[in-house]
Amino acid sequence: MIRFRTLLALAAAALVGSASTAKAAFTLRLHQTGFTDVVVTDNNIVSGDVNPATGQISYVFAFGTFTGNIISTMSNSADAVDPAHLSSTTLNVTGVAGSTLVVTVEDTGFTVPAPGPAFMLSEISDTQSPLSNATITYQSFLNGTGGTVLTLTGVAGDVKINDNVTIGTNPYTLKSVTSISLTQAGTVNTTGITEVSTVPAPAGLVLALTGVPLLGLGGWLRRRKMA
Repeated sequence: MIRFRTLLALAAAALVGSASTAKAAFTLRLHQTGFTDVVVTDNNIVSGDVNPATGQISYVFAFGTFTGNIISTMSNSADAVDPAHLSSTTLNVTGVAGSTLVVTVEDTGFTVPAPGPAFMLSEISDTQSPLSNATITYQSFLNGTGGTVLTLTGVAGDVKINDNVTIGTNPYTLKSVTSISLTQAGTVNTTGITEVSTVPAPAGLVLALTGVPLLGLGGWLRRRKMA
């Protein structure tokens, strides 16, 4: 009996420990006015993720007035590398005139880069069939604060921008919101990318932190030799 109770206690402790280190969910949300939102969670096939790889969501869907399409998204929060990366690598949608689909990709488990000044790159590119059938906007968010809104209107294209941001907490949240509004029935294939990277230290600061102490050490050694 004592051994059984001990095993139960160890199992409970293991569950508590694993829960405290688990990363928050990486999710994909689809929204269209008049329909119930769909939320797909990484590694959860019940929610609709058909990609078993961690950090990758693939969803084949018919949602609202949009049909027969594939959405693939990626996050590298589990890899803990610089730059942090969140993207909708394939967002292929077909819909009717006057319809708007909003796709939100979010991950709250980023730890790299560390808190401090950073660059947030946002990029969107697209193709449309027929041309001039949609207006697409893309916006990146860090801990709820939005960067520059990127807009493609009426033609296929590519646009990117860097915003200066500050990472104030760790872990932190990255989110991207893509809005596709169709002016006529057709298909849009778009890619949105958000990356957050460390701001390089100024050259002067690097010298101050590396060269000056070495010069001081050299002077001390020379004085000691002369003595």
